[in-house]
Amino acid sequence: MRRRRILAAALAVVGLAACGAGVDKAQNGPADAGPSDAVLAGDFDVAGQLDPNADNDGDGYVYADDCNDRDPLVNPGAYDVPGDGVDNDCSGGIDDAPTKCDVGLALTSGDALDFAKAIGLCQTTYAAATGKNKRWGVISAALKTTDGVGAPMPKQHGIETAWGAVIRPHEGSAMAVLSTGSARTPGQSDYQKPLDDVHASPPPPPSTSNENAPPPGWPKNSAGCPAPASNTANDSVVLSLTIRVPTNAKAFSYDFDFFTSEYIDYVCSPWNDSYVAILTSKAPLDPSHAGNVSFDALGNPINVNSGFFEVCSPGAKNGKTFACGLGTAELIGTGYSGDGAQDGATSWLRTTANVAPGETMTLQFMIWNTGDHWIQSAVVLDDFAWDAQGSTAPVTGRPPS
Repeated sequence: MRRRRILAAALAVVGLAACGAGVDKAQNGPADAGPSDAVLAGDFDVAGQLDPNADNDGDGYVYADDCNDRDPLVNPGAYDVPGDGVDNDCSGGIDDAPTKCDVGLALTSGDALDFAKAIGLCQTTYAAATGKNKRWGVISAALKTTDGVGAPMPKQHGIETAWGAVIRPHEGSAMAVLSTGSARTPGQSDYQKPLDDVHASPPPPPSTSNENAPPPGWPKNSAGCPAPASNTANDSVVLSLTIRVPTNAKAFSYDFDFFTSEYIDYVCSPWNDSYVAILTSKAPLDPSHAGNVSFDALGNPINVNSGFFEVCSPGAKNGKTFACGLGTAELIGTGYSGDGAQDGATSWLRTTANVAPGETMTLQFMIWNTGDHWIQSAVVLDDFAWDAQGSTAPVTGRPPS
């Protein structure tokens, strides 16, 4: 008899909840495109009371904080998947994630969080967050050198709304630029020509002068090219981001474009500057890449020898031939449009790499000058995005046009 009374009380509360009384759940209505979060008898304890501390879907968020405690991919730690018609992040709205947070950012900003915004990471959070406040986002950001101790020169990083006459943001209205010389274009304050006349007597003063320990396993050159001239990462600049991954994200992607004045005189030489993106994640990575997730089809880092180097004037050097199928238009106005056949770029590329849902990851965008302090390079970064599907392994290729 007692058991029947408890069940009757439970069912009565269920009926009230279905009418909107006593329970406030953002996704408990017929208009919701996602799975129902209707209150069920299993949500009650033996006294017939609704248990707000139950985690019915095992996603780490209790019933009281989770707008759909029947779906582990819907909770306050998820990201709002564009176009799926579901309030994935329990914000109370559909497809309302913050975007276009890069309007009005200063070219000369020294705030690394501004650089996160410039590439499309609009949401911040904090490491000790709990409950419904434990959302995905940037926990910390820093502009530093490869050893994590030094500081790059202010001119080595910039937030640009355009990079020359052709390159424009892939997301929002700004892009982040990192450079071994100056992250500026001609006419901007602190612009410095990337192609130094190293044969002058005396040679020009170096653009920058820091010499730092590289990340573990670096520097290394492309296969078939000479080993780096030194074991330091000169003139380095790093955008380092610590990020809590959304609970429904299995991968991320971002776009980048690498420019250098090492083409063509210094192709396959001991002085080849490199760009890498070092990921620390619980997702498995091939140790042969030393943490780097941005590389060409042969596993080579992004530099002048990369298989993606296609914005240039055709030429050959040190056993490498460049057809330069993308021409030179993208170099106009960047400062990398220099001397005849000199200077080149990869054009836009997109890297996609796996992560573990809900983890705290670090991603470090790094560029450095290998072996000396002359002949500069730069990388443009933009359009960071989460991916709910995941990738088989880190892959870099051309983004959809």
